[in-house]
Amino acid sequence: MQARTICQGKSMRPRRLTFTLVATLLAGAAQAAECPTAATAEKGFMLLQVDTQSEFRKHYGPIVKITNRYGSPAGQTVFSYRGLIDLSRMGAGSQQALYALSDLKNLFPLKKGARHEISFVPLNPDEPVNTQWSFELDVTGQETFKLENCKYKVWKVRQTTKKGDEQVDVWSALYSPDLEATLAKIYDEGTANEYIVRYERIRRLQQ
Repeated sequence: MQARTICQGKSMRPRRLTFTLVATLLAGAAQAAECPTAATAEKGFMLLQVDTQSEFRKHYGPIVKITNRYGSPAGQTVFSYRGLIDLSRMGAGSQQALYALSDLKNLFPLKKGARHEISFVPLNPDEPVNTQWSFELDVTGQETFKLENCKYKVWKVRQTTKKGDEQVDVWSALYSPDLEATLAKIYDEGTANEYIVRYERIRRLQQ
């Protein structure tokens, strides 16, 4: 009986392997076809991580509307210039906006080694008059970023926020020009405390 079972297994193996291989290839092709691209991203897509989902939609011209939800219906709305420079952030406990004094169009297309300084004014009634703020953007390199079966070329853009000469914040964006979205943020880069906050999955929005 044991010999018969082994024999039957051998006789069935090529057919099972062929079926499994075809099913795997079809599944992989279907998933790859669902990956948002530069051509389809304008219809909207969603980026997800644990307890967070971010819905990206074109708003007007270069402005991208991002709706963030953190495990509850209440969330946050961000309006961003091409998904790289956040212009406003509105939600429970967070109301921020800025007015750029520099021409943001000059940032694009991004190129390795490029360096930009953007002057801006926080639109905050408590902000002292004539306070000088700026973003310093350094495009330090390019790499491939993976979201499940989807792969995207991303630029690493180091962003330093300054109030006058004082450094207020610094982090690096892994930014996809095809999606016009920041897929991950790197903090304390180059130190023992370096850590990355990244999205894990991507989905097309159902129209």
